[in-house]
Amino acid sequence: MSVDVTIVSAAWNARAYVQRTVESVAAQQGSLSIEHIVIDGGSDDGTREYLEAQGDAVRWVSEPDNGIGDALNKGVAMARGSYVLVLQAGDTFASDTALEMAAKHMATGVDIVSFDVLLVDGERHTLLRSEGYGPRFDFFMTMPHQGALCRRDLFDRIGGAFDPAFSVTMDYEFYFRARDVGASVLVDNRVLAHMPEDGVSTRTDWPTLSRRLREARRLHFRHARGPLEVLKYGVFWTLYWPFKRVRNWIRS
Repeated sequence: MSVDVTIVSAAWNARAYVQRTVESVAAQQGSLSIEHIVIDGGSDDGTREYLEAQGDAVRWVSEPDNGIGDALNKGVAMARGSYVLVLQAGDTFASDTALEMAAKHMATGVDIVSFDVLLVDGERHTLLRSEGYGPRFDFFMTMPHQGALCRRDLFDRIGGAFDPAFSVTMDYEFYFRARDVGASVLVDNRVLAHMPEDGVSTRTDWPTLSRRLREARRLHFRHARGPLEVLKYGVFWTLYWPFKRVRNWIRS
C-alpha cells in the first residue's frame, strides 16, 4: 500500500494523551494516505488495551524501550510513508485539514517541510515559529518537530533517525546531521500542530532546563565545523549558561 505520510508517536503510561493524538490523526481529511504508528514503552495504564481496540487504524508496538529516542527509532523503522512526522502523545493537529495544507509542499520532494507549532497552556498560547536553517539555527532549535515533515529517505541518508544519547534534544541533533548532508528545507509559517506545555522540552524547572542546556552544548560542539565554530560556541556557552541560570532563578 502506498502511504504519503507516517505519523510516529512515542508514549509511556499516557493513555489519555495517546487517545487525544490518535483521534486527531484519524480526523485528518484530504487526499493524502496516512498511517499512524504508536510506540508504547510497555504501559500499564490501559494504553495497550486502547491501542488494541483501534484495529487497523493504528499500527503499534508495546514493549519496554530505552527512552524516547529509541522508541521513535522503532517507529521510523516501521514507517512506510514518503514523509514522517513526529507527534508525541498529547500533540494534535491544528485542524482537520492540517496535513492537506502540506500536500503541495511534499509534492516538490523537499527534504523537510517545516511549519509553525502552537504551544498551548490553558488559555495561554505561544507561537513556536519555524525558521528553517536561518541565522538562529546555529544556537537555537528553529524547527519544532511537531511541524516538520521529513522525507523518509532522509533518515537513511544521515545515518539513522534519532541518537538515543540525547534524551531531550534528539530532534535538534537530527537537524544538524541533516544540515551536514545538505538537506533542503521549505518553511511555511502556518500552524500545523498544537503541543501541550507539559513536556520535558518545555519545562522550565532548573534540573530539567539544565539537562536540556547540557545536551544542546554537547551537540553544538559535536557538530562544530572547524576551530572558528568551536570558538564561537565556547563564547556563546560562557555567556548563555549563566544568563539562563540567573533568569531561571529570578522567575522562580
